[in-house]
Amino acid sequence: MKLDKKTNIKIGEILRKTRKSLGYTQEDVAEMLDLASRYVYDIERDKTKGSIDTLVKLCNIYNITPTYVLQHYLNVDKEYQIDPDLIGFYDLNRRDQEIVLALIRYMNINNT
Repeated sequence: MKLDKKTNIKIGEILRKTRKSLGYTQEDVAEMLDLASRYVYDIERDKTKGSIDTLVKLCNIYNITPTYVLQHYLNVDKEYQIDPDLIGFYDLNRRDQEIVLALIRYMNINNT
């Protein structure tokens, strides 16, 4: 994807989905950022982009990378983009991670 000058980068939805997948409220995140909850609301609705500092802090809170947030705007092969459903994988206990990995291996074997 090549961006032109008119491209409007919108990251609010991915930040909202990630926050919700981790069980945080906007108020929780605002408190962690030491910002008003309205500001978190505005970022998630793409009413403001926030600063790079805020993006880095959000990435640290959500345990994600800026690349994850911006991947749809980068020239990265679709194959290498991160699926948002996998965000919580490393928060699972080791046993549950093994179950998920075994299921993936099973699906891969039966998909060939």
